[in-house]
Amino acid sequence: MLSALVNQALRRVRPGKALAPDLGALDMLLFLAEQCANLMRGTVLSLRSRRASPCFVGRRVRLRFARKIEIGRYAVIGDGAILSGLGRDGLHIGARANIGAYTRLVVGTDLARPGARIVIGEGCGIGEFSSVGGSGGVTIGRNTIIGQYFSAHPENHNFADPTRPIREQGTTRKPISIGEDCWFGARVTVLGGVTIGRGCVIAAGAVVTRDVPPYSIVAGIPGRVVGTRHGAQTHACA
Repeated sequence: MLSALVNQALRRVRPGKALAPDLGALDMLLFLAEQCANLMRGTVLSLRSRRASPCFVGRRVRLRFARKIEIGRYAVIGDGAILSGLGRDGLHIGARANIGAYTRLVVGTDLARPGARIVIGEGCGIGEFSSVGGSGGVTIGRNTIIGQYFSAHPENHNFADPTRPIREQGTTRKPISIGEDCWFGARVTVLGGVTIGRGCVIAAGAVVTRDVPPYSIVAGIPGRVVGTRHGAQTHACA
C-alpha cells in the first residue's frame, strides 16, 4: 500500500520513474520524509523568487538576487547549491530539472556590469560541484544530462597587453548554447562563444573550444569530433 502511494506521487513528479520492488518499508518512509522536507523548504524558498512553485530544495541552498530567479515546477536543487540571478534576464531553471549538490549557477557577480542570463531547460540534469557563469549568457536545452564538475565560461579575460596586469585589461563576453538531449561526461569544460548542437555526446574531461554539429561525439583537449551518433555503437562517456 505504501509503495503504491509513493509510486503514484513519484510518477507525478518524475514521469516514468518507480521505486525498486525490493526497497524496504523503512527506506521508503525515510525517503518520503526527506522529500517532504525538501518540498516544504523549496516551496517556501521559491516565495522569494520571481514566481512561487512547488520544488525540492536541499539544505544550505542560497539564493542571491532572488527576484531574478525562476525555479520550475518540481525542479530539484541539491544541498549547498548557490543560485544568483544578477543579470539582465536572470536565472531560469525549467520544470523537473535537477541541479546537483554544491553546484553554482551565477549569472553575474559585478554590480556595475551585471551578467546576461542562465537558462536551464526542462528535464535537464547537472551533476554535483558544477559551475555555470552567465555573464555572457548560457542556455542548456531540454533533457540534457551533464556529469559532475561541469563548468561553463562565457566570459574570459583579455591579455593582449603584456605591460598591464591581466586583471586590469577587462573581459570579453560570448554566449554559450547547448542543445537538447545531449550527454556530457564528468569534468567537461565549455568556453565562451561555443554552440553545441542537439543530441551530442561529450566525453569526460573534454574542453570544448569550438562549435559542435548536432549528434556529434566529442573527446579530448581541445575537444574534437571523433564520431557521430548516426549509426554509431554506444560509447562510454562518464
